[in-house]
Amino acid sequence: MNNYINRLIALLLISLLCLSVAGCGQKEMASARSTGKEEYENQIIVIQGAKDGNKEVTVAEMRKLEQKELNASLTRTTGMLEEFKASGPTVKDVLALVGEDMYEYKGLGFVGRDGYYCLVTPEIIENYELVLALAVDDNPELANDTKPARLCIQGEYGPYWVRMVDKIVLYEEIPKKDINSVWVFKNLAKDIQPYQYEYYGSKDDAIELAQIFSRFDNVSNEAFFTMKSADGFIKNEAMNIVSQRYYIKIEGKAAPMNISPYIKLGMNVKNMAWFSTNADAVIFPEQMAKLLEEKQIDGLKGVLLGEILEEVRVKDIDNKRFEVIGGNGQSVKVRGNDLYKGILTVCEDGTYSVVWDKQSGINLVKDLLCIKTVE
Repeated sequence: MNNYINRLIALLLISLLCLSVAGCGQKEMASARSTGKEEYENQIIVIQGAKDGNKEVTVAEMRKLEQKELNASLTRTTGMLEEFKASGPTVKDVLALVGEDMYEYKGLGFVGRDGYYCLVTPEIIENYELVLALAVDDNPELANDTKPARLCIQGEYGPYWVRMVDKIVLYEEIPKKDINSVWVFKNLAKDIQPYQYEYYGSKDDAIELAQIFSRFDNVSNEAFFTMKSADGFIKNEAMNIVSQRYYIKIEGKAAPMNISPYIKLGMNVKNMAWFSTNADAVIFPEQMAKLLEEKQIDGLKGVLLGEILEEVRVKDIDNKRFEVIGGNGQSVKVRGNDLYKGILTVCEDGTYSVVWDKQSGINLVKDLLCIKTVE
C-alpha cells in the first residue's frame, strides 16, 4: 500500500514538473516586453477621425494587447524580397482599445513619421490581417527608421508595409475625388515609348502609369486610384502601389489591362474603360462604348460627352463650363449642358472625334485629347 502511495506521489510530482517546464518553455513574445525606457514606451500613435475626436495609444498600452507573431515576407518596389520575424497587436485590437470598430470604416490611412502615407482599401481590410509590429527579429526596441511601429500585411506588397507609423486615419467614406480633367489615354500617352512587359508568359506593349501621372498637375496619395472595366467591374488601389512599376497593357489579350509585379494573374481589371486619380480621369473610348449606351448624331454612333463625365464622377456638370481640346490644339469652350449635345465617336483611322448636334452650333473637335473644367 505504501509503495502504491509512493508511486502515485512520484507520478504527481513528475506531472507537476512537466507542467512547470512546459510553462517556462512558452517564451514571451518580444513585442510584449518593455524596453525599460520610459520615453520609448510612451511613444504615441494618433488615431485620427475617431467618432469622439482624435485618440492616442502608446507603445506600452499596445504591448498589453494580445500579440501576433509572423514570419514576415514582402516584395519591395525594387523586386527584392525582404524577410524578418515580426510581432505585435492587430490593428483591429489597437482600434478596439480606443473604442473603434475597424470594420465600420471604408478605408484606413497609415502615416509614417517621415510623411509617407498609404491608404488601405476595404478589400484588404476584409481579407487580410493587419498587424502593427512592435518588435522585429525578437528585439522589442525598433530601429529609428521603424519605430514606433511598422504595419505588416502578410500577402501584400512592400508599399503597404508602412514604417514609423505614428498616425492612423479612419475614413467613414472613401476619400473624395474632384475630377476636373478627362483625358483620352491614346492621345495622352502619344509620345511615351511603350515598354515590352512580360507577364505570365505574354509579352506586350505597356505604358507605365508613373509617366502618365507626370502629365497631371496634381496627384494626391490621399485618394484611391480607381479602375473600371467595360463590364462594370470596379477596383481601387492605394496610390503608393500604382506609382511605381505599375503598367497599363495596351495590346494583346484583355487590353487595356493593369499589370504589375504586385498583381497576381486573375486580379486584373480587363478591358479597362477608365481609371482616375484624385483630380484626373483617363478613358479608353472603345471600352467606354461597351460600358455606356451609344447614341447617334447625324448617322454617327458614339457616347455622349456628358455621360462620359458622369461615369468618371465629374461633379455638378450642368453648373460648370468646360474646354474640349483636340490633339492638334484646336479647342471649344462649352457649358456643361452642351456636353449632352455631343458624342465621342471612334473614327475609321483610329482617332476620336467629337461630333455635335447641328443645332448646337458648336464646331467639330478632331482627335479629342482632353475635356477640362474651366469653371
